[in-house]
Amino acid sequence: MKKIILVYFCIAIFSCSKTDKKKEIHREESKKEVTVTPVLVKNKLVFSVQIAALRNPNAKLASLANMYIYNEDDLLKYRVGSFKTYDEAKVYTIALRIKHQGAFVQAMLNDLPISIKDALQY
Repeated sequence: MKKIILVYFCIAIFSCSKTDKKKEIHREESKKEVTVTPVLVKNKLVFSVQIAALRNPNAKLASLANMYIYNEDDLLKYRVGSFKTYDEAKVYTIALRIKHQGAFVQAMLNDLPISIKDALQY
């Protein structure tokens, strides 16, 4: 039994004392220029809740979560959320009216505002 332990001990000592030579592999890093082309999703209809339309930027409104700012008709329009249905946006509007009394649902087709009547027929 002592011989077996001695053999394992010698194997462990000799295997640990080996020095591994590390090979350095030089890779040429190719710098590829990637061009990203935005893809327009046709007929993307979403509903959002507009809480303000101002001539000057408002940092407090801009810092709110899920805020989208649109520059339309020389006004900065602050819209919150992106909903698939009018009903979802309407429920969210009711909750927002506690702080923002003039909040209303705005339909957006391909990031352009359309009337709710047209959106509901879409």
